[in-house]
Amino acid sequence: MPAAVCPSDLPCAVAPPVEALEAAGTTPYEVPLPQYLEALPVPPDNPLTHAGVSLGRHLFYDPILSGNDTQSCASCHEQERSFTDGKALSVGSEGRPLERNAMALINLAWTAPYFWDGRVETLEELVPIPIQHPDELNQPMPELLEELAAHADYPQRFERAFPGEGITEDTVSKAIAQFLRTLVSFNSRADLLDRGVVTLTPAEQQGNALMIAGFPKRDAPTPDMCDACHKHSAGVREGASEMGLFTTSEAKNNGLEPDLRFVVPTIRNVAVTAPYMHDGRLATLEGVLDHYDTKMVGSPALEEPLARNGEPIVLGLEEGDREALVAVLGIFTDEVFLSHPAFGPP
Repeated sequence: MPAAVCPSDLPCAVAPPVEALEAAGTTPYEVPLPQYLEALPVPPDNPLTHAGVSLGRHLFYDPILSGNDTQSCASCHEQERSFTDGKALSVGSEGRPLERNAMALINLAWTAPYFWDGRVETLEELVPIPIQHPDELNQPMPELLEELAAHADYPQRFERAFPGEGITEDTVSKAIAQFLRTLVSFNSRADLLDRGVVTLTPAEQQGNALMIAGFPKRDAPTPDMCDACHKHSAGVREGASEMGLFTTSEAKNNGLEPDLRFVVPTIRNVAVTAPYMHDGRLATLEGVLDHYDTKMVGSPALEEPLARNGEPIVLGLEEGDREALVAVLGIFTDEVFLSHPAFGPP
């Protein structure tokens, strides 16, 4: 996919390609962000640097991370799909399907915890898990470190990024985590609504009104069903009214499984991340809306605004509502994010 040209009306919160800047070494790497957002959360022991982000980007796209050198992180996280893979269940380097759908990698710095079950709190903790998991990249860490140390290029890259620290599980994790934190997306049409420079189609207008005001036939305690979980103001500085992260970053029961909770994903770029849910069981956004309209499973784990006393409260969609909601969800697609070279292969 060719790189999108960033319109002058967009904040274009995308850092430049890091390769030309790699000589800057441990000079701080700043991710451009819209002014209304909270500062990018970065752990004090792993600040973003030019060489660190560059190293992480190389590792993310390198099949050396898999035990048989056939898959990289990018094999299941494709940029043009908002770093998902289009499969219901991802397939690991040994050809075995996994138990989960590949989650989008977007605005991760703000959205801990990670994985569908929220099992880890930091990106540094996340990185070694898929590398070493036998059904994913299936690469024992000691063997990976040996391969990287014997590589013609990586020893110099690690030294530029982490002077004197060597090639370790810690530095591998820190480098990839740095790159993941740069994957920010705030350049969609939705981000321009407050500026008055976007014209919505009639269907988009109808869908937008439903998302904001709620669903007329829904007998629910709160009308803002969408925003209760996909919170638009998350990550926005106090007092600002612009669009934020569109997630609460919490594990919630969604009416698919009686006793399971899954981390709420963002609706940013949702139109390009099918199939949906933790196991990819819903092929389309229409299917997702049908689920919340008629097919939720009641249980004590199902909470407001999806339920009252464990019993589902469905959307109550009227004629044309489903199509309108699918239409408005398309305005969250960020073509700059999906194609910018800074996030693509080095």
